[in-house]
Amino acid sequence: MRATQSATGGLAEVGLTAGGKEGSGFRGLLEGFIQAVNIGLARGVPLSDYVGSFAYTRFGPAGAVEGDPEILCATSVLDWAFRRLAIAHLGGEAARRLWPDPSLEECAVEATGTPGDRGPLLPLDLPAQPSPAARRRTLRLVG
Repeated sequence: MRATQSATGGLAEVGLTAGGKEGSGFRGLLEGFIQAVNIGLARGVPLSDYVGSFAYTRFGPAGAVEGDPEILCATSVLDWAFRRLAIAHLGGEAARRLWPDPSLEECAVEATGTPGDRGPLLPLDLPAQPSPAARRRTLRLVG
């Protein structure tokens, strides 16, 4: 993660690059999300609004954080990133009080649940056979 400060000392831009283990789809979504955050920062959205919205978001990978002595556990990459930005740019002690580390149990991968544990995202009946895309296992552009 990298952060750029403006001439006035405020946060101007954030960059977050996923490691090599995540797929290209995850990396692309993460880059698009960070670009949207940068547009908001450029238009005056306070960092505290972002931190309040995205701290403690739950999705894998989650768990103990290596290499950051101030954040020991995170429920997702976004959780770590926004709590790290809060510590660096909103005052370390105040940020740690407002957004403390979750417990190790809350950070466990099992705590995020699996798709089978959650209900459907849309109220529709899914077909019994897999979709053509699942059968192909490749992306095909039709146009």
